[in-house]
Amino acid sequence: MKHWAGAVALAMLAGCMSLNHTRSAGPAQVYTSQKPAAAVAECIKVTWANVQLFGDVADVFMDKGNSGEFTVYTTEGEYFADVIGKGASTTINFYGKAGAKAVDQRGAVLATCL
Repeated sequence: MKHWAGAVALAMLAGCMSLNHTRSAGPAQVYTSQKPAAAVAECIKVTWANVQLFGDVADVFMDKGNSGEFTVYTTEGEYFADVIGKGASTTINFYGKAGAKAVDQRGAVLATCL
């Protein structure tokens, strides 16, 4: 049981390192919205989990950071969005694995949440 917990912790750490590495390269697309950050993040999570659009591998997760900040990400962090609310505006930084075919599709679906 201890080995399993350690493996989970290691996988989570590796995922965080991968997201930070991708962030350092800058977002693939940047969006803004007048909707609250929580509503935008929840919409992205729900739409990215649409199996009809993205197939059976559509696991999507959401982490809450500081007040008004969320990260929505797919399994292994291949695609993720940092959703940052400041005042009456929300900024969405969308990151995708370079060369991945679904970057444009995920970005287009994300745009429906604005």
